Amino acid sequence: MKPRAVKPRPAGRTVPEGRSLVPFALAALVAIGALLRVLSFLEGVPVRSPDEYVYTDYASRIVDRGPGVIPKLVAEYESKPVDWVFPPPTRIGYVSLVAVAMQVSGVRDFSVGAAVSCLFSCLSLVLVAWFGWRFFNPWIALSAATFLGVSVGELGMAVRAWQDATFGFLGLLLAYLACEITRSPRRLRWYLAFLAAGAYSLLTKETGFIVYGLCAAWVLGVLLVKERSWKAAALLVLGGVASLAGAALVWSAVCGGLRPVLSVLGHAARSRNSDWTVQHCSGPWYQFPYLLWIVGPATAALALVGTLVPALRRRLLSRAEREGGIADWRAAGVAALIAVGFVALASFGPSFQYLRIISPADGAYCLLAGLGLWYLLWLARRGVPASGHRALLVLITVAVAISAARDYRTFRSLTGAGDLAVRFVREALQR
Repeated sequence: MKPRAVKPRPAGRTVPEGRSLVPFALAALVAIGALLRVLSFLEGVPVRSPDEYVYTDYASRIVDRGPGVIPKLVAEYESKPVDWVFPPPTRIGYVSLVAVAMQVSGVRDFSVGAAVSCLFSCLSLVLVAWFGWRFFNPWIALSAATFLGVSVGELGMAVRAWQDATFGFLGLLLAYLACEITRSPRRLRWYLAFLAAGAYSLLTKETGFIVYGLCAAWVLGVLLVKERSWKAAALLVLGGVASLAGAALVWSAVCGGLRPVLSVLGHAARSRNSDWTVQHCSGPWYQFPYLLWIVGPATAALALVGTLVPALRRRLLSRAEREGGIADWRAAGVAALIAVGFVALASFGPSFQYLRIISPADGAYCLLAGLGLWYLLWLARRGVPASGHRALLVLITVAVAISAARDYRTFRSLTGAGDLAVRFVREALQR
């Protein structure tokens, strides 16, 4: 009998030994990252920022007086220019979650908002692991979960009563749903989930329109250029308009009309020129990339490599690696678009140089770092004899572990800082 031919696996899908242990390793990394967040949350922070006072006050007043107090909060905010530097009460996506948590727990202090942040930061870990596994490959998923697990910005947001960890989860969720749509353009459920998440992101923070817009533009481009599906593109556009209208209706109904909401959003936008933000969150454009470097040099360097790989993959990778190394290269493209977009916003925007501003791009940033590491490991394996592949993998693992320990130590040195603005971070690290 003629032996049956065995179809070789794509080169990018075969890493070696111990593949069956990868899911367990990924689960362990997610659990470790979540444990670091929970332990830091339980430990607390010595100083609470003004924004935490504001969010806690909004939520506690909603619990005590009911949702009908929100128009009063909006009117108070609008009538006091001194308050415009603080978060506006129109961020009901996060404030309502904290209010519900306060109602359930019976607690009214900062710990409730911080618990919400901790929960959503842990959910981001789970989502980035699944995102990496489904649309990249298991090894990139492992790397991304490691980088996000010890991310200084993510750890810093997970212990604070800020909306940024929740907003970061929504940004990663939008990127994931965008990839699901482009993979299965005929499945209506992904469109509905994407539009709902986009509308909720708008209600959580004003910059929600950026991550929502970037993801929507990416999906629209794929539908028109790659899929040539005008019907799906029209569905996305009409659904996007409907989601914007839905968010506006929610604002209008909850906040006492759309006009005061627009006025409040305008005041909040102009607050970027306040003395505090100019003093603590501004500087030359290259200061923000430097900030990313000092809080996570390995992640920053690998993310830069990972950003270049999707665009240059025909030159950088063999055909086998291009076709089998990554499950869906379009996912790498949307990750690069979001990460570059938010880093550019923080670098060139008015007083936007703080780690919280790029929270919607944290997951994409770590996925790109994982892609960069995978590519460099592929290059290294090409120059090492097959007998040395296992030793190379061990060496890379040790290097990543050392880098992770260094990033976590950096986070610990920032726990006494009042915020994650560039000036606070540089002063705390003496950089």
